[in-house]
Amino acid sequence: MNDQKPNDFEQANQQEQAGLAKKLVAFLGENKKFWLIPLLLALLAIGVLLIVDSTSEAPFSYTLF
Repeated sequence: MNDQKPNDFEQANQQEQAGLAKKLVAFLGENKKFWLIPLLLALLAIGVLLIVDSTSEAPFSYTLF
């Protein structure tokens, strides 16, 4: 039925997709947005603290503050 060669767009679709972390690192490097790294790390740390505080390890996180 369709004996045509796939074009560039179709070939790109067949390739393996990059993960979110890999895309984020590529974005930061390509656009020189290295100042975002401390902000992202702080948000990640806050998220981890919120998750830990809702588990049985909550008493151990109070010793950090």
